[in-house]
Parts: sequence; structure tokens; C-alpha cells
Amino acid sequence: MAQTNHFDSIAEVFNRIWYFSDDYKEFVIRHIREDLSLTPEDVLVDIGGGTGTFTSRLVDEAHLTHAYCVEPSSSMCSEAAKLENITAICCDADDFLASHTPFSKMLFKEVIHHIPNRAEFWKTLYTSFQNGGKALIITRPQKIDFPFFSAAKEAFARHQPPQELIERELCNGGFETTTHHRSHTFTLPKEDWYTMLRHRFMSDLGVFSDEEIEEGIVEIEKKYPEKTIDIIDNLIFIIAIKKGY
Repeated sequence: MAQTNHFDSIAEVFNRIWYFSDDYKEFVIRHIREDLSLTPEDVLVDIGGGTGTFTSRLVDEAHLTHAYCVEPSSSMCSEAAKLENITAICCDADDFLASHTPFSKMLFKEVIHHIPNRAEFWKTLYTSFQNGGKALIITRPQKIDFPFFSAAKEAFARHQPPQELIERELCNGGFETTTHHRSHTFTLPKEDWYTMLRHRFMSDLGVFSDEEIEEGIVEIEKKYPEKTIDIIDNLIFIIAIKKGY
């Protein structure tokens, strides 16, 4: 997974700057639990789990006995290791599968664009699952509705694989897929949004200099003159199942 240096640089402030709303977190957590059909018997792997906040919440709410937060950024993983109800592992997705650690469910929340050679990765994941194993990929369309500046939207589109490509790769790897489109809108104080941009809370923003970020904020300010800003997050939930025989 790429951009680990970027995430190393924001690890200590990540939980504070990536804050949308409690309702947003509840919305995402609820659908993860439902789409993965999480039960207390499951062993969950959260690939690119960052500081482990979602992994930990899923453990508590689904009453899991074991969950791994797999995160290649050492600084982010160090933050996740502070959470007592999960196991933080500093490695990438390929290395985790190579470890042959048993698991039953796997989550990819907004990280799929960081995994190289996905076609081969899905085949390896398929053989790693027992029958009935399930993965959930949460991603976004290439055309994002976030109040980004134009250059940031273009950068996001370049790095974001289209839904149809992910589905095709999964099917070629042996999985059966189901896809849901879900949207959540929330409102933030505009200065909070600008703080998130300045900290480059998404890896696609890491290519921009401080000056470019400030120029982008000026562009956003002209379009959104109010003190608050509406954030429309259109998410794609792709469920991949290894059917039993």
C-alpha cells in the first residue's frame, strides 16, 4: 500500500482531523456489520485500518473475540496498538496473507486504491478464505462530491479505480459480488473542513504543497461563503463472498 510516509506524518492527529460526525460513524459501522454479517465467532481483518478506531468499534459492537488492524504505516500502527481490544500488525495486505493467519472476514475501508496487483491479490485472498468467507470493499466513485478544489478532485479521480473494474477483478478471482450505493450528508464548520484539508486527511491530498492547498481553500471559499459546509459522501459497498460447495 502506497503513501505510508504521508500517513506517518499525520498519525498523531489523524483521529482528530478525520472527524465527520457521530451519525456518520454510526452509518458506516452499521453497514459494515450488516454487509459482513459479523458474529462473535468471526475473526476480522481490517486492511489499512489506520489508528484502529473503526476496528475497535466493530469489535465492541459485534462482540468479536479477535480482530486485526493491519496497517503499513508504523506511526499509525503504533496508535492502533494502544487499543487493548484489537491486535495491530504493521505490514501490508500481501504480507498479511503471506503469514497464513486464520481469519473469516476482511474489510477494506477506503484503501483499495493503495493495493498493487489487485487481480493477483484477490486470487490469493480467495484461497486464504474458508468457504463462506466474506470481504467488504468500501470505496467511492471517481467523481467525488466532497467540497474539494478542482485539482484535488482530479487527483482523486486519477487514483480511484472504478467500481466496475473492482467487481470484475473480484469475479475473476472466484468471488461472487453484491454492490450497494449509499450516501450520507453531514455539515461541518467550514474551518474544521479547512483544517482537514491542510492536514491532507486523504492520501490524494498529499501531492499538494502548502501553497496549493491554500489556493484551493480560496477556490472553495468563493463557492461556499457560509460558515458551515455540507459534506456529501457517496460510498460504494462491494461485498465479495467465497461460496461454499
